[in-house]
Amino acid sequence: MENGMGLKWYFSIIFLIPIIVYCQKEEFKNKGFSVETSALVLFPYDFKIPSEHDEISETSTKSKILGTNVHLNYYISKSFAFRAGIGYEFINQPKIDYIPITGGIKWILNDTKESLLTSFDLGGQLGQVEKFGVLMRIGVGYRFVIFKKILGDFELCYSHQNLYKTFTSPDNQKKSYHNIESAGFKIGIEIY
Repeated sequence: MENGMGLKWYFSIIFLIPIIVYCQKEEFKNKGFSVETSALVLFPYDFKIPSEHDEISETSTKSKILGTNVHLNYYISKSFAFRAGIGYEFINQPKIDYIPITGGIKWILNDTKESLLTSFDLGGQLGQVEKFGVLMRIGVGYRFVIFKKILGDFELCYSHQNLYKTFTSPDNQKKSYHNIESAGFKIGIEIY
């Protein structure tokens, strides 16, 4: 029975190779709109909020940024797009919800559907923050075909954001401005 399963996987992979090679040669559209949705996981490595509570003061090791975003891309060529995005994200430690609003660019390194890509987004946050802070994200990834006009992508991301939220330190000083540097990944689907 195990040999039958192994052969089934082997023939499935052999069957997929021509499809993958064909898709890599298939050109992407010249101009127009696409919609992209993605899930994001970031791990802050430079983020500390002073507080009377131990669980909040350990934000540098226990915090994660999780979220989902939607981008509207406008391709001016096969390999370059302007984009606007909105989403919902939260930091789990301490719990802060916010809405990122960004504008940016996406550069596809090859003019085919399957290709390496880079992205740059700049904007800020609304929501459970005291004022609009700067948010910058840079991504490097790979785009692949899922089905006809549905593409998937995986990106490694670097994020820098300024968060305006007031916390009180043990010596009763209030700190309301926080720099958060983080790195992680996002997985998305693009429909064009």
